[in-house]
Amino acid sequence: MSTLVTGGRLLTCVDETVIERGAVLIEGEHIAWAGRAEDVPLDARAATVIDATGLTIMPGLIDAHMHISFGEARTEEELQIYSPMGHRAIRAAVDAEKVLLAGVTSATDPGGPRGIALAVRDAIDAGLVQGPRFSVAGRQMSTQQGIGNTLPAWVGELDQSYGALVTSLDDIRQEIRRDVKDGVDLIKVAISGPGTTEYAAMSLEELNLAVSEAHSLGRPVTVHARSRQSVSLAVDAGVDWIMHASYMDQVTLDRVVEHHIPILPALTLLMNTLEATPGYYTAAMLDGVKNELDAAVDVLRRARDAGVTMIAGSESGFGMTPYGAWHARELQIFVDYLGMRDHEALLCMTRNAAAACPRHAGSVGTLTEGRFADLLLINGEPDRDVRVLQDPSRLNAIIKGGQVVHPWRPVDAPRRRMAGESARRYVDDVYRPGPQGAPALPARGGSA
Repeated sequence: MSTLVTGGRLLTCVDETVIERGAVLIEGEHIAWAGRAEDVPLDARAATVIDATGLTIMPGLIDAHMHISFGEARTEEELQIYSPMGHRAIRAAVDAEKVLLAGVTSATDPGGPRGIALAVRDAIDAGLVQGPRFSVAGRQMSTQQGIGNTLPAWVGELDQSYGALVTSLDDIRQEIRRDVKDGVDLIKVAISGPGTTEYAAMSLEELNLAVSEAHSLGRPVTVHARSRQSVSLAVDAGVDWIMHASYMDQVTLDRVVEHHIPILPALTLLMNTLEATPGYYTAAMLDGVKNELDAAVDVLRRARDAGVTMIAGSESGFGMTPYGAWHARELQIFVDYLGMRDHEALLCMTRNAAAACPRHAGSVGTLTEGRFADLLLINGEPDRDVRVLQDPSRLNAIIKGGQVVHPWRPVDAPRRRMAGESARRYVDDVYRPGPQGAPALPARGGSA
């Protein structure tokens, strides 16, 4: 079966070229040809035609940093303690459709409870559920100072945690070997904690081993690195891309540029945290988030100006970044805060982001011959204003693997939280006596 999408403004996202009247010829799951509508090959005459006149034809979005198993957690305890693993997996499979219906046709999950993202990835591939093409990591390795081990020490290790505590070189080696045996597509290492400005959570010896072991088994390595020292260690060890880099200094930035290491900022989580939680976090915590955002914007703007490849990821999966709602906001942040042109930002969530999807890196991200036919038809011009990608009403059609995507369940179906997903609260506050002493008890037997 062949399909011809024709008549719209075509953004192949190979570069910032715009074809004002373009067309894409699809054969099966893949793109057979893309170019000017007047140059359509003769063998396209028998194709089913999708008229895209007045629309923009572009690649599906790639969210290179999201956590499909996190269930829109509102607290650290919800994320790590509550919900049985089976419930988490079913919930994640449903959430995957929300992501796809937001125009995200490929995604990377860099760490979650063992096996859940793998199961969702494989269920999508098998046609059991509907969602993006996933590349996934296992649990992110962490020491006691890393983001993957944030609960108090007395709680101990939890099998359902998204982090794997490693306390020796042998732990690192065995965790990677087990992950690869399970079938992960990449390895994630947490080499800084949440919001830390200076120190790293691992030594260079530990990170060198992780990178060497993963690369020897054919898996790329990405790191959670917010602190200055952690970014420096990531460069030393030769990781494949760095997430966050919020407190990187100029010396380290120069080395990132020299070694051509991409950065995935995930600023949407910081921005949404500041906006979405008034009165929830303490002033000190919000000040910390604001300080990190300010530091990140400053250094990442310089990184962009120096030619560092930027990759877009929303860190969807938290209560501040629910599935299907915020995936494209990172592009607006890149424009408004990092000084990018709209079309340049768009490449960060298409062409550039493909490199952080190792399972499909050479098959997604651009509308070129041989790649998967993953397309969006947009009522608007995202190369001139990326904000249109945040408006669901502008998303005229989603095509994944040559097939138009339709919801498998009601789009606005309510999401009920079950009792086991969060803390079972006794009361909202401590129950204290009133000004006259203990409150009066109700009468017994119908009389005082």
